[in-house]
Amino acid sequence: MEQLHKDLIQCYKNQLHGMRVFHKTLSQIGIIQNDLIIEKGSTTIMAPKLVELVSDVFDEDISVKSRRSAVVFARKAATYILKKYTHLSLKEIAPYVGVNDHTTVLYNIKTAINLMETEDWYRLKMEEIEKSIQEYNIFVTKN
Repeated sequence: MEQLHKDLIQCYKNQLHGMRVFHKTLSQIGIIQNDLIIEKGSTTIMAPKLVELVSDVFDEDISVKSRRSAVVFARKAATYILKKYTHLSLKEIAPYVGVNDHTTVLYNIKTAINLMETEDWYRLKMEEIEKSIQEYNIFVTKN
């Protein structure tokens, strides 16, 4: 069973590499624009892992029904990260961050963007999260 998992992961990596080469070729010959990046979101990190990463950086449990400011800030960060690094819809993101409605998810994303622009401490935490995600992606795609 372990060998099957290794074989599947290797097959996935080969396919991913092939798609990147294909994307680059289509971009170079002008069939697609370079802003249509296949790698918009993470293809290797699942939503629960992203939520766990945000929870660890903010040292808060995001799924808790709480209005404490620390939890609220972490929840906003998680919604932003999930939208940026996954292909989940707003409605699909809601359960991961402990909210009930897609409009709350949208509001949290907009607020997170605003906080990153106005609050240095928040921007630094978000940069830490994104750095961890990038390091993970580099590790996965190069191994």
